[in-house]
Amino acid sequence: MINPKFHEGITRRVLALGLVVVLAAGPALAQSVAEVAAYDGPDRMERLVAGAKKEGTLTLYTATPVDDVNQVIAAFTAKYGIPVTLWRGSSEDVLRRAVTEIKGGRHDVDVIETNGPELEALHRENILQAVDSPVFSEIFPDAVPDHREWVGSRLNVITASYNTELVSEADVPKRWDDLLDPRWGGKIGIESEAYDWLATVIQSFPSREEGLAFFRKLAETNRPPLHKGHPQLANMTASGELPIMLQVYLYRVHQMEQDGAPIKALSLGPAIARINGLGVARTTAHPNAAILYQQFTLTEGQKILASRHFTPTNTKEVPFPAGMEVKVIEPTGMLDALTEWRETFETTFQ
Repeated sequence: MINPKFHEGITRRVLALGLVVVLAAGPALAQSVAEVAAYDGPDRMERLVAGAKKEGTLTLYTATPVDDVNQVIAAFTAKYGIPVTLWRGSSEDVLRRAVTEIKGGRHDVDVIETNGPELEALHRENILQAVDSPVFSEIFPDAVPDHREWVGSRLNVITASYNTELVSEADVPKRWDDLLDPRWGGKIGIESEAYDWLATVIQSFPSREEGLAFFRKLAETNRPPLHKGHPQLANMTASGELPIMLQVYLYRVHQMEQDGAPIKALSLGPAIARINGLGVARTTAHPNAAILYQQFTLTEGQKILASRHFTPTNTKEVPFPAGMEVKVIEPTGMLDALTEWRETFETTFQ
């Protein structure tokens, strides 16, 4: 029996295009999205593959850089013959577009891939479908929320970085207090919306008060300039616009270093990790293809992500890096405290 909302969404689009569509019988179309997502029989993968091939396509909204996500898409399409329509934007843009379209009755998107707090916001907007998958037991525990409406596919590790041509090995800061040296005045860049980073870094200080006091002193003494976008900060480090940046993505540092750029990661304490993952839209017209893509990303796609220097969450497919000290940004708590930490960040640095 086709879910009424699913059927209505399809009907609206068919009428708008002036086309007549005959719905073929089969397991992919005879089940609701919820039924496909909940099925856990021994032939689960066979049914997903067969259903996905009948559906024939899927649409992905993602915040992952195009060059990186295209590697996963190409492997998925090569294996299953299912083309993927891609739309890429910032994490905020992905959230905004998905909510606006789905609440407005437009159901193009099948899979939504973005940061954990934005995915949690989509859960609260009733946008995502809970999925039962045996692979979830292999995922880094903090990356699987109890409601199972999304799952983390990688940890976006946020680190500091420095330009190796502008900062000598002898001068590389080793701890937070080293950043207060007058030599770094105006030479340390900060991401302009790093609210969750600030909240999580402060947890590594002896107390919240000491952490806030340090960053207020850093802002007063060295006046670090603010710049939008973690990838942009990495580019600015490598180009020499600023010798030190406090929030860049570790995978991007490794990619640029591999390409010969004068940039290295800088450890001042625990690395901060933001969970990045993907969920299936409750209104998807291609439930089998959407769930199959999620499954692929969490299994075979993990080695592809690792080859791009990401930190995958499936510790069975790709063991977690030995010795890496990471503090994970907790999506639910960060979403609840976002306004408070935005105000704290802006009061401190602006």
